[in-house]
Amino acid sequence: MNTHEDDFLPKEYIEHRQDRRMHLAAVGLFCIVLAGVAIAFVVTRSDWRHIRTIRDQVSLRYEEAADQVRVLAALEERQQRIAKRAELAASLIDRLPRSVLLAEFINNMPAELGLLEFELTATQLPPSTPPAADAPANRPKRGKTNAEVAEDPRIEPPLWRTEISLLGFAPTDVHVSAFLSALNDHPLLEDVNLQFSEEIDLNDIPVRQFRIKASIGPHADCRSLSPTRTAELGGFIR
Repeated sequence: MNTHEDDFLPKEYIEHRQDRRMHLAAVGLFCIVLAGVAIAFVVTRSDWRHIRTIRDQVSLRYEEAADQVRVLAALEERQQRIAKRAELAASLIDRLPRSVLLAEFINNMPAELGLLEFELTATQLPPSTPPAADAPANRPKRGKTNAEVAEDPRIEPPLWRTEISLLGFAPTDVHVSAFLSALNDHPLLEDVNLQFSEEIDLNDIPVRQFRIKASIGPHADCRSLSPTRTAELGGFIR
C-alpha cells in the first residue's frame, strides 16, 4: 500500500476511491447472488416441469385403468346375465323324469315286494324374500343408476319340492325294513318315513301292507346319480 503517496492525496479523494471499491464489491456480490437465484430458478423450473410430466403420465394411466375397469365391469355384468339365462333355461328341463324315479324305486325293491300305489305331488316353492332396498344386492352397480336397476328386475328360476307316497306289500317286515333302508340311502330322497305297516289278506295270502312317504328337494337332479346306479335304470336316462 502506497502510504507515503496517499499522504499527499486529498482525504476526499481517498474516501471516494474506497467507496467506489466497496460499491464494486457490493455489485459483484449482488451479481453472484442474482446468478445463484437465476440458476436455482432454472433448476426448480426444470424440476417442476418434470413433476408435471410425471403427473400427466399418472393421470393418463388412471384414465386407462378406469377404462379397463369399466370394460371389466361390463364383461362381469354380461357374464352374470348369461349365467342367469343359462340357469333359467336349465330350470325348464325336467331334471327328475317320472320314469327315472319309478325305475329308482323298482331297482331298490326286494325281489318279493310289490307296489299298489305310487303317487307324486310337486309343489312350487315361494320365491325367496327380496333383500331390503339398501342391501348390497339392490344397490346400483358401477355404471348403473337406481332407475336402471329398477327396470332390470332379477328373475329367479322356479323351485319345486316333490312329495312321494307309495303303498306296497311285502311278505314280512324284514322286506319292508330292507326297502326302507335302501330308500334312506338314496341320494335323491329326503325325509323317508314309514307311515304304517299292517297285516292284510291279499288273495287269501297274509302279507304286510305298508305306506312310505318321502320327498325330493328342489335342487335334486337325476344326472347326479353314479354311473353304476344310472346303468341299472335300463336306458331310461338319455
